[in-house]
Amino acid sequence: MTTRGWYQERTLTTVDTVGREVSVTTGLTRDPEGRLVAAIAISDGPTAIYRYSGDAGERTQLVTNAADTVAELHRFAGGPPAR
Repeated sequence: MTTRGWYQERTLTTVDTVGREVSVTTGLTRDPEGRLVAAIAISDGPTAIYRYSGDAGERTQLVTNAADTVAELHRFAGGPPAR
């Protein structure tokens, strides 16, 4: 576990829209009721839950929205189709 209390944490470093380095962390943690959840956080900002352990289905709306946004970026920028 880390200082956020996460399990199976994955962190990468990228930049924000003004070029400052930020860390983006995804992992498993517990919500206030003790349920296991998948969550995401950017640097020292708040943690956002995107999936509860009991959720059904393959994708959550957050994951779907992120994939759709990348596809739009490729379409508007004239790049190759997103996978």
